Amino acid sequence: MNEYLALWMFPTVLLAVFLGIPVAVSLMGVALFFGLATFGDAVIFQFVQKVDEMASNFVLAAVPLFIFMGAMMERSGIAERLFEAIHLWTRRLPGG
Repeated sequence: MNEYLALWMFPTVLLAVFLGIPVAVSLMGVALFFGLATFGDAVIFQFVQKVDEMASNFVLAAVPLFIFMGAMMERSGIAERLFEAIHLWTRRLPGG
């Protein structure tokens, strides 16, 4: 049964995505469903533990801040001026 699990999971994920379910939710739901079918209730505890482990990862806290910084640079026009300055500095170089 386990060796054919991927042959069932992949089309199920594709079906869920084509039905309009977001990719992250599709992957999570299919993995949880097939994990429950294969390994039983222990999968739920592992799932909760992994979600908690990822949520408490301080390195990932920087990702929304970088996105916010990029949005602020784009809105204020700083990003465009930076690209213009870099183009002026590197216009003599190939690809500059």
